[in-house]
Amino acid sequence: MTPKSAAGSNQPSYQSIPSVWLTGSLALTIICILGFVYFPLLKYSFGQWLKPDYSHGFLVPVFAGYLAWTRRNRAPTQLQWPDVWGIAFVVVGAVLFLLAGLSNIAREWLQGVSLILNLCGATLILGGKRSFLWLWPCLAFLVFMFPLPYRVEHLLGWQLQRVAASGSEYALQTIGYPTFREGIKIHCQDHILEVENACNGLSMLLTFIALSVAMAMVVRRPWLDRGLILLSAVPIAIFSNILRIAATGVLYNEAGKELGDKVFHDFAGWMMMPLALGLLLLELKVLDWVLLEDLGKASREDVIRMGVKPAHLFMTSFEANGTKPTAAPPVSNPLTSPRPPRGSGR
Repeated sequence: MTPKSAAGSNQPSYQSIPSVWLTGSLALTIICILGFVYFPLLKYSFGQWLKPDYSHGFLVPVFAGYLAWTRRNRAPTQLQWPDVWGIAFVVVGAVLFLLAGLSNIAREWLQGVSLILNLCGATLILGGKRSFLWLWPCLAFLVFMFPLPYRVEHLLGWQLQRVAASGSEYALQTIGYPTFREGIKIHCQDHILEVENACNGLSMLLTFIALSVAMAMVVRRPWLDRGLILLSAVPIAIFSNILRIAATGVLYNEAGKELGDKVFHDFAGWMMMPLALGLLLLELKVLDWVLLEDLGKASREDVIRMGVKPAHLFMTSFEANGTKPTAAPPVSNPLTSPRPPRGSGR
């Protein structure tokens, strides 16, 4: 049977709606093919997840599934396929996979990108455009599963060591400890702290960038807020690592090297992520105060009712004769208002 148009005449459907069993069979076949082709990559990535720098890799597919669930209102009610653009994604992914296999530079990471492209292509082929618009952020987030190229990782690690050592030297000098630095060694009063490769903060940086991207995807904020969240991920991660090293220097001099080592390698390592998250939440609170919604032609009473605190509402208002000042009316807190204007849209 062919669907009828609005005018009542029969017109052939240009897209077929497949049955559930056919779609499921094709999806299972594609999953098996991709699993067989990319099994060495997935095995290598799993081994990297067991290391501290990439331990967040275990949570990446979990969050991708959660993100798909939160966006389920965008999922199509019917699957319309095939979409020819899916073939283009598959071709590009296959070419990238072959090129990555011929090169020793960034092989695993490029293969990971090719896997994501093939998954996007499979989504278009099996589910059509609406399914792709629903799932593409979830698939793009999977890039955090794959380790960085060795050269990029080595370059980042060395630069982070230097930044951490320099920042810790400045922090210790600021709070009153006689400190000077030789390369990545920090001479703090009677003790020497060496910012080793394991302490460069790369693990914290990679994890926090992934976390910031995840937060930017799920938070109900304007795009400007989301962009600032992403831009602040790197400085917040570096600042947290500097605080960790500086606190170790203080403990070395005040409580002894043994306690300093325990805190530095155990407690401080666990506390870096909560500290960074706290700074990120503080940033969001500050954005609520600094960045205001465009209220258009809203009246003063409407602004107050919505809980907004623009600067002019705090200023003293004057009566028409300009002689007797009156205090501005009380304004509710925008952070606890039941209907805040910011964050209302995804």
